[in-house]
Amino acid sequence: MWIFMKKLNLFKRSVFALIAVFGLALNSCSTDSNSSEDIEISEFEVQKVLAIDDYTDIIDNAITEAFISKENTGKRFLTQKDSDCYSTTYADSGFTMTFNNCTFNETDKVNGLLAVTYAVNETSSTFTATYSDFYVGTIRLDGTRTFTISTTAEENEINFTVTSDMVITLEDGELITEAGTKTESIIFADENIVVAVTGTWALVENGDTYMVTVTEKLTKLLDCEYFSDGLFTLSKNGIDVIVAMGDGTCDNKANIIYPNGTTEEVTL
Repeated sequence: MWIFMKKLNLFKRSVFALIAVFGLALNSCSTDSNSSEDIEISEFEVQKVLAIDDYTDIIDNAITEAFISKENTGKRFLTQKDSDCYSTTYADSGFTMTFNNCTFNETDKVNGLLAVTYAVNETSSTFTATYSDFYVGTIRLDGTRTFTISTTAEENEINFTVTSDMVITLEDGELITEAGTKTESIIFADENIVVAVTGTWALVENGDTYMVTVTEKLTKLLDCEYFSDGLFTLSKNGIDVIVAMGDGTCDNKANIIYPNGTTEEVTL
């Protein structure tokens, strides 16, 4: 168990970088998905749907940092500024985090209380965060997100799975639901660290259902800003747009493939 937690601590920043980059890459490569007249998904819709990840990413990082800090006999790995943003109270079965309308990671202000429960065994650590009237800026979050961190038999890979069941309330009162599971992996190669993402999740807004499905694992080197390989599909009520992230080259290009076969290269 000590070896497992030590490994988590050493590569904690890699996990956080992966989460943040994943949200950015999906946002960026999807903004031109309305260029085919046959598609009924507007650029605004795509941006709005994929931006939901941005509201939860910042809190995912904070929860994971607090969990790892507890498992490492209380040692903290936060900057002083981020530590001052919230207070954490630990108990045998979990912990609570209280944010007092503070700015975390120099982004949106966060406000509210999170209740986190956890369980640890020899191969994985699981913790569930419950949101109730929790705010990121003017966006309210309610529901649960369950995180599982695990190693593999190869011992050169860490998997970080997030299962979400959330209700997002926008400033104008509009409700969006999010449900699904994403698995991010960190693979320790001989000379590089490779990050990968798989999963399927859905958002429902104003009667429309948006489905994100990774059909070929999204991968990149840790030092690359964007995913450089893999495919994902964005669907709205049965209409699909395929996004191809590249051939493994570390660049800022992707291709959008429309239902009529048209392919468009976009800059991320």
